[in-house]
Amino acid sequence: MTRYRDVEAALRDERLSADHTPLFINQLGSLDVKEIQNFLALASNWMGEKDPPEHTRLRKLAKQGFTTRAIESWRSIIENTTDRLLDKVQNRGGMDVVSDLSLPLPGFILPEIFGVPETDRANLLEWARDITQIFGTSGGSTIEIEELARKADKAAAQVSALITQLVEQRRRQPQTDMISLLSVAYQEQGFNLEELPSVCIQILNAGLLTTTDQIANGVNALLCHPDQLQKLKKNPSLINSAVEEMIRFDTSVPFFFRIAKQDLTIGGKEIAAGSGIALGLGAANHDPEKFEEPEVFDITRTPNEHLGFSSGIHFCLGAGLARMKLTICLTTLLRRLPNLGFDPDKQAIPTKHSSLILKGFDSLPVKFDARLK
Repeated sequence: MTRYRDVEAALRDERLSADHTPLFINQLGSLDVKEIQNFLALASNWMGEKDPPEHTRLRKLAKQGFTTRAIESWRSIIENTTDRLLDKVQNRGGMDVVSDLSLPLPGFILPEIFGVPETDRANLLEWARDITQIFGTSGGSTIEIEELARKADKAAAQVSALITQLVEQRRRQPQTDMISLLSVAYQEQGFNLEELPSVCIQILNAGLLTTTDQIANGVNALLCHPDQLQKLKKNPSLINSAVEEMIRFDTSVPFFFRIAKQDLTIGGKEIAAGSGIALGLGAANHDPEKFEEPEVFDITRTPNEHLGFSSGIHFCLGAGLARMKLTICLTTLLRRLPNLGFDPDKQAIPTKHSSLILKGFDSLPVKFDARLK
């Protein structure tokens, strides 16, 4: 589906299931599902894979980790991390937006927000990426898909063990990190703490590659539209609307998937029960029936009811945190490197993701005048 009205309606349609485990298992080919039980156990408690009423229960508890107070308490972590990363490149006169900024930024921020010990952070990030790569796989040989599945299963076992250990520690000695907040919420409601690794890894995954890709996509959009870049420099107060337009114009999550629970008709098309449905969020964000001149990048666009954070009951739980990361990162970048531009001697490289649900860059080289600070 690509029309805005169809995609937005589908995101709210109770006849469509968010649990696409059958699609995932179907693409595994000859691989025995017994070989990926760790991954399936982890995925079985993900909010994004649940329908009501189970989704309602999990989301209510997970929201305790995203209170306004909690998000605001992480502002200094984001600011300090952004400045620290730019300190390393400030005098170079050039950098790669991906490897020097958008990739390490969430990699530093999220483990700190979760309260993961520094000695475990590199492993946690690697496991999270291995788990993410298997979702929405769009192609490749059966051997490649099976390899991705085995890596995801191994990572699921390792990340579950780590988070279970951290949950036990925070249960005895609560702190102010995300795992502590969620542990307290689960205990107060009398729910099973064994579900927490699934909740934590979904939150972590949702904020890692999506943030990496959206920062790079946003910088690319600004540099490709110098008039809008200059407008933002002259009026930094436009940063909030600019971030919304970056998400609309080149979203880091161009597809979601659903499965039809029953025979139904959407947009005049008959869909059989059990069918997999790709919801084109990226295409919907460029629908001329919804957005005036959708191919124009306009940082003052209003209203801007994009679907970059989904819609309905599955609206992104971490949207507030994501917006804060993007706003702080881009504001700091433009303030510290005011004459930022593409590096004419190096080529930007779009990411060849194995998944349809992600879109970004592997490399985005830029230059700036190191004398300006």
